[in-house]
Amino acid sequence: MLRDTIQKLVGGPRAGRPARHFRFVDAACCEKLEDRLLLSLLGIGAEIEPPDVYFDANGALVYDSVGQNFDADAAPVAISLAAGARPIQVLEPRDFQLHIRVDNSGQLISGAIGDDLVVEGRIDVNRDGIMDYDGVLLTGEIAAFGFLDAGSATDQYDFRFTPTGGDLMGFFEGKDIGMDMTSLNSTFAGSFAEDFIGGCQGVLGVIEPLPMPTGSIAGRVFVDADNNGTDEAEEGIGGVTVTLAGTDVNGTAVSLATVTAPDGSYLFEALADGAYSLVETQPEAYLDGDDSVGGAGGIVGEDIISEIVLAAGQQADGYNFGEIPAGSLSGFAYEDFNDDAELDFGERAIEGVTVTLTGVDDRGNAVLATGQTDADGVYFFADLRPGTYAIAETQPATHTDGQDTLGTAGGTAGDDLFSDVQLGVGIDGMNYNFGERPLAGSQVAAGQTATIGFWQNKNGQSLLKSLNGGVNSTQLGNWLAATFPKIFGAEAGENNLSGKTNAEVAQFYRDVFKSKHKSKDSGPAKLDAQVMATTLATYVTSSTLAGATAANYGFLVTEYGVGVATFNIGDCGAAFGVADNTVMTVLDILLATNEQAVNGVLYNMDTLLRCLANEVFSAINESGDI
Repeated sequence: MLRDTIQKLVGGPRAGRPARHFRFVDAACCEKLEDRLLLSLLGIGAEIEPPDVYFDANGALVYDSVGQNFDADAAPVAISLAAGARPIQVLEPRDFQLHIRVDNSGQLISGAIGDDLVVEGRIDVNRDGIMDYDGVLLTGEIAAFGFLDAGSATDQYDFRFTPTGGDLMGFFEGKDIGMDMTSLNSTFAGSFAEDFIGGCQGVLGVIEPLPMPTGSIAGRVFVDADNNGTDEAEEGIGGVTVTLAGTDVNGTAVSLATVTAPDGSYLFEALADGAYSLVETQPEAYLDGDDSVGGAGGIVGEDIISEIVLAAGQQADGYNFGEIPAGSLSGFAYEDFNDDAELDFGERAIEGVTVTLTGVDDRGNAVLATGQTDADGVYFFADLRPGTYAIAETQPATHTDGQDTLGTAGGTAGDDLFSDVQLGVGIDGMNYNFGERPLAGSQVAAGQTATIGFWQNKNGQSLLKSLNGGVNSTQLGNWLAATFPKIFGAEAGENNLSGKTNAEVAQFYRDVFKSKHKSKDSGPAKLDAQVMATTLATYVTSSTLAGATAANYGFLVTEYGVGVATFNIGDCGAAFGVADNTVMTVLDILLATNEQAVNGVLYNMDTLLRCLANEVFSAINESGDI
């Protein structure tokens, strides 16, 4: 009677199931599933041990090609708990659930949420009315999947599960679950690109676990400081995510991720033979370098190595991802009032200047970037690969062109252009600076200068000593020394005013005035005092240098002061290296004079040039006198 019942439920030859998959020996015993048949579609066999669980022919199988869900629902009807023992009926309530995911090419993706296999029921082993097992009998996670389209309404599927729990878990210690399923009235035509349905019946039991695979894929993420694609003795980068994906020989989808160790190394082990790819998550602090293929081959892309074919047990090393530190180019645009190619006291940044970067990086990619200077006059091009670059400034309409300063990575300086800048790996090329000069103003006007006598009298001396915070300030002396180095600076010998206080500068002027004023040759002799008087007027009438202090003494104070005022030098061009009747700014007249001084001596005591210069400076100081 039991034989007839089980045969109807499980399905024998009479039910349309091939006899080779299940047969009865006698009325009291079901033959265990043969190892050569279990998972035969996957090509994996094992010695079978009890228990064997049989589920009925009334089950239903559904595949959703959009969601890629493979689901089966049936009822467990009988179980054999020992070799040669009579099958025991599984009593109500009972349930068999299978939920896995299979892609449209028929490859196993993974399990569904929760357990992939759930068998529930009640079992009275001794048939004494006492339930020995009642509830969840067995659960498992999918490990492998196979299928066979028979070309008829009956199709075959087989599965391997890793047992995870249930009352029968003790029977499966150290083993796997193998299951053979027959689908009757199936609409499966060999394609998982379309939905299909069918019945399901079959048997599941104990099989030997798959041997632990011994293959591995390893490599490093490293700082490729020399940008040659090799990691010889170069620093590793820790904390980088590397992902392994692919399909192993069993058709199982593999998706693993790891993080590199402090030395940059990573390892994926216990891998079955199969086809894999590696993807590196680009570390934010670096730019992509050259990657290399290891012992199992592959194809290199950007942060990906694909088509790695790993043989059984192969330890494939050398899958390395090189990274390079980013470089940068930067500088600033500034108002170089005294045209000395240095950002001095009182010289301000110029905001909103357009700067353009062009070039070709180490991979042959054209580079084009445009930026504007910020409130501090700074521009910055970050995240640059090694390459050859040029930096061009668009001349601001608010200024005239000044001197440009080549930065730390070298190159060639031109007019508003730095070219042939060879930027190395991780190099920060700095101080590619564009100096600009204020636009020339109107002619020298009253209130912008003072005669030489003013600066040695009580008011003039008081003004000098009150500048920039008081008598001990050194800003005036430092400005004079930096702006006119041959007259008052490092090239002026004992006349060097660098580091001198306002009090010392004021006394220095009095000494100049007295010694020169007593000279018999009073015309040229006054030149030293006339020149210094003009330099002092240039300083005190500029609010960017001296604030508004000089206004209290009758001076006309503006942003740039008398330095940008213009003056026609008449027939004295030889003293300033220009043609006669040239109109120059006062500051440019002073700078031209500085160029012809030797060791602090104006015009190296050339009487003719001193006379010509004296005419001009006397006229400037008198025409603008307060």
